[in-house]
Amino acid sequence: MDITFSNKNSIKLAGKNATIVINPEKETKADLYLFSNPEAFQGDFKAFYGPGEYEVLGSMVDGIEITPENTCYSVVIDDMHVTYAIDMEATFNDDQLDRMGGVDILAISVKDDKSDLMNKIITQVEPRILIPIMENEGELTKIKAEFGKDVEPTDKFKIVKKDLPTDSQQLVILK
Repeated sequence: MDITFSNKNSIKLAGKNATIVINPEKETKADLYLFSNPEAFQGDFKAFYGPGEYEVLGSMVDGIEITPENTCYSVVIDDMHVTYAIDMEATFNDDQLDRMGGVDILAISVKDDKSDLMNKIITQVEPRILIPIMENEGELTKIKAEFGKDVEPTDKFKIVKKDLPTDSQQLVILK
């Protein structure tokens, strides 16, 4: 699977059989478009938003309601579990965690005023790979310091299930 950062809060998951884009600002080539906030959806393209289970070309998606205005997505693509969570106001409850299952990759928004909450969510979810979604350079500096890792940003992150870390957490910065 290839993971790329499309714009402000958007990521693209390109698997062997399906391409899924979450929160695009404009239409881009994909098999499925997901929106965490239904009010953010604009355009003529076919999209899903809100809680529910969806399937496209062998990839499973579970939209998990966080608030009426915010949906977290748990996607199984190429046998890897990817969770996308932005604008979180609290940690996940037990039901939400159960629906996510084991999280291989967590893409989560990072905001200066919510770093404590982000750290609690990361501890709660225990992803093998963390992809922070940041809006400014200050947030990038802070996340590198918090994780004690100097990771160079990359345009595309390529991963297959057999290469997932088993005994440590990997930080991936997309640009």
